[in-house]
Amino acid sequence: MSELNATNGGGEGEEGNPLEQSTITMLDVLEQEKELEDEYAAVLGASDEKSCTYVKGPIGRQALYSCLTCCPEAREDLSEAAGVCLACSYRCHEHHELVELYTKRNFRCDCPTQRLGKCCLNPQLDGVQPKNEGNLYNQNFQGLYCKCKRPYPDPDRTVEEVMLQCAICEDWYHLPHMKAPGSSEKWLDSCSEMICDGCMDAKPFLKDYTGLAMQPVVEGSKDGKPEVEDSQLKNELDRSICDIMKVAEGETSAEDEGEPSQKRAKLEDCRRPTPKKEHQGAAFWTNDWRKSLCQCSECLSLYKELAVEFLLDAEDSAKTYEERGMKRAEENSSYEQGIRALASIDRTQQIDAITEYNRMKDKLKEYLQAFAASKKVVTEEDINRFFAGMRNENNANLGQPYFCR
Repeated sequence: MSELNATNGGGEGEEGNPLEQSTITMLDVLEQEKELEDEYAAVLGASDEKSCTYVKGPIGRQALYSCLTCCPEAREDLSEAAGVCLACSYRCHEHHELVELYTKRNFRCDCPTQRLGKCCLNPQLDGVQPKNEGNLYNQNFQGLYCKCKRPYPDPDRTVEEVMLQCAICEDWYHLPHMKAPGSSEKWLDSCSEMICDGCMDAKPFLKDYTGLAMQPVVEGSKDGKPEVEDSQLKNELDRSICDIMKVAEGETSAEDEGEPSQKRAKLEDCRRPTPKKEHQGAAFWTNDWRKSLCQCSECLSLYKELAVEFLLDAEDSAKTYEERGMKRAEENSSYEQGIRALASIDRTQQIDAITEYNRMKDKLKEYLQAFAASKKVVTEEDINRFFAGMRNENNANLGQPYFCR
């Protein structure tokens, strides 16, 4: 499930051996690098970082950014907002004030259009392209989220905040700001998608499927299992899913010449379940719940009317997008390359490598403390200057042992 975590402020360090706290192993370095790579791959791995997505048309799902430098009016007027793709955020809007939007569906980059002007990656378009009428913009493009309409991370918060993205409206919400079951906080790691309370009310057909959503443990349940009524509802839903899958399999064969028309008639039978109790608030869904959606003509018309046809697209979910990015990144993982490189050198070389890393880390910490003391902003030039100095120092010490063994 799409989830963001952030916290402001600091805390007391853990007690223990100061030497142990200040040292780091090569495996620690690689594991920290892997965590960063995994986060990058999940959000950006399945997006194109070299080509503007405008020329490809609306993309099913991609990483997006809102540029408030080019569209300052968007802060007050959402109709002035514009979104740019990953490649344009690097090439056309570097050093601009960008709002990271995570991912959005069916969006076409605004960079070459009249909303923003000229695109460095598409100079032939010359910024005269009409606005992308099919794009949808919400308050996220203004840097605001949730019903509380606050930025993320929120500078006024001093405790960790968790935000969840709705699979329908794609806005982000704080859990306490939604109407949701009391035990929903325990479901964050186990559910695949969340639909906010507002969208559940706006798309009431979804409540018919909430037997597939996570259910609170009720009094009288055994071993954490729901009471009989919920189990019966789940069984009914499972039977409905099996019927839908059988009909879907028969749809192709029914098209063959000479095939009886009975199977085609079955396809028109609505398989939407009827829950025994009405669901209230947001819903937290299990894996593959979308596969249970009825695809009779009546329901298909309903999905179109409510503009939720994307629910039938197996590639639409943020989870599927993240999995594609992770798979694509596996081949170029620095962690795997680092592990292989570490295994290929002897212990003396390993000690030299980690010693140099720790020396660089200590020097960088000392270098940055001067900026913190003077409350000066660290620029890219400052970082480049630091590493240039490290390279000069290493060249001066070339051939000299760092320590004796």
